[in-house]
Amino acid sequence: MNIVDVAGAPARRAPIPDGPTVRPLLASDSGAPVAVLHVTLPAGGRLPEHDHGPSHVVLFPLQGQVRLHYDGNDHDLGPGTATHIRVGERVSLANPGPDPAELLVVAAPPDFAAALSAWPTV
Repeated sequence: MNIVDVAGAPARRAPIPDGPTVRPLLASDSGAPVAVLHVTLPAGGRLPEHDHGPSHVVLFPLQGQVRLHYDGNDHDLGPGTATHIRVGERVSLANPGPDPAELLVVAAPPDFAAALSAWPTV
């Protein structure tokens, strides 16, 4: 069993202006078949179009609103929604709200989360 306090998990910030902060809750090197991340997207923040390599990703917004852009369409996501992003699908995220948005992200296999270890620590 592994219990993690979100506030105590190490944080990494995307190396772009207004990018998200990511805290691994279940790290890709734990031997688990999934990685779990807590993502904070600042008000007005964004994450440009990207894919998740060989990982499927499931997003669970916990707080605030997130705009997911996929295949020419915008989808507004908030608490109570879940989104599955398949391998190869390209998406972008933005926070159109006045407050930070928080998401729980599950990646399986955990390879995508391992790539985030190159982001600078906060």
